[in-house]
Amino acid sequence: MQGQGTSVSFERDIRPLFREVDIDHMEGMGVLLADHKWMSNPKNAKSVYDFLSGDKEPRMPPGGPYWSDEQMKLLSNWIEGGYQP
Repeated sequence: MQGQGTSVSFERDIRPLFREVDIDHMEGMGVLLADHKWMSNPKNAKSVYDFLSGDKEPRMPPGGPYWSDEQMKLLSNWIEGGYQP
């Protein structure tokens, strides 16, 4: 997890939050959860965030387990921190 003063990293902090089953499932729909370049597009990152948070339906991942507030905050911090690799 991220420490004080440490930026959130996609490879270290965000990528491991996505299960392989979710990555494989979403790739078939053109959503590249494991791809830093794709996820770093602000439109894509916002869309993934909205589906994970339940602001858009269907909520991801289908049937849960849904992300915790801590996991959502980590994703938010990564987005706000400039999509670090």
